[in-house]
Amino acid sequence: MIKICIATMTRSEYGILKWLIKDLIASNEYDITLLVGGAHFSEEQGYTVDEIKADGIPFFPMENTLVDTTDDASIVRGMGNISIAFSTALSKLAPDYLIVEGDRYELIPIVSGALMMKIPVIHISGGDVTEGAIDNEIRNAITMMSTYHFVGNQDSKENVIRMQGSDKNVWNVGEPGLDSFFRERLFSREELAENLGLDINKKWVLFTYHPESKMGLEDNLKTVRDCLDILMDTEGIQCVATYANMDMGGREINDILEEYKDDKKIIVIPSLGHTRYLSMMKQAGLVLGNSSSGIVEAPILRVPVVNVGERQKGRHLCGNVVHCDNSKASIKQAVEQALDAKLLVFDADYWGDGHAAKRIQNVLSSIVEK
Repeated sequence: MIKICIATMTRSEYGILKWLIKDLIASNEYDITLLVGGAHFSEEQGYTVDEIKADGIPFFPMENTLVDTTDDASIVRGMGNISIAFSTALSKLAPDYLIVEGDRYELIPIVSGALMMKIPVIHISGGDVTEGAIDNEIRNAITMMSTYHFVGNQDSKENVIRMQGSDKNVWNVGEPGLDSFFRERLFSREELAENLGLDINKKWVLFTYHPESKMGLEDNLKTVRDCLDILMDTEGIQCVATYANMDMGGREINDILEEYKDDKKIIVIPSLGHTRYLSMMKQAGLVLGNSSSGIVEAPILRVPVVNVGERQKGRHLCGNVVHCDNSKASIKQAVEQALDAKLLVFDADYWGDGHAAKRIQNVLSSIVEK
């Protein structure tokens, strides 16, 4: 039986890969091992390994892979620990393929290790462009070290073909993160209101801001304060704010969120978990911040989005997305426009149709047969 290892280091990539993982296990065609490490074991990030346990998915815990994000040097040392842990695991498990998703820096030591160990890498969601973050360089590096490429849109497919100089092994399957909207049982508005303590009669805002890695820490923190000040001053809304990721500066952003915590206006939840996060997005009147979920997932829900700053620069913006710079005046104007929503265009097909996992599974079958 073909052995496939799937690596997940963060809450976001697990949510994106969830239905593919379930489908591959259910097919009984493969010996699947989920390698779980990094931020999944962080209390600050919500200890999301419990979510994987709750989904009933067996996994191989990767110890000593939680990265200290105090400074750049600490992150590099953490990447070294990941390299050691994953090379040991891959040597022991000897998979035929390794599946990774996205552009997290934790993937660099994992994929480079697989390359040196002659394990073909299957990369999902390559070819995107995010000029405002080092994710761009990381994503492209992973692409160049991978053998098979499942991309989320036609533009990304053309980018990967351009990078590798060939259209070999590149498939446009759509973004697998959209599958959950069609296959997951999401919470109703009433259930969310009770679960999170929200006023069902108010317009809800989902706020997620991650460090813009090509911008200084103080500028990042000022942007977060400006966003929260605007939300505090906006009538008729209630906001759920989730913690920033494990990039450098994330902990400082989370400290600011706790300062603004106000049960009547801003509710702070370190991690909503996959199902609650998507449910909250579906019921929101506005998604605010700089998370890729606002760019990729929100369009299919026809939810207004304000994308702040340059972190997602280069990605295609659907008509539901209002982009603004980091100035308070620009953010305020964008929030007002998005909350009104009358001038927005709700196109939804650029990133896929919610059936990516099945397409990937079908292509994998043909790869294995060859």
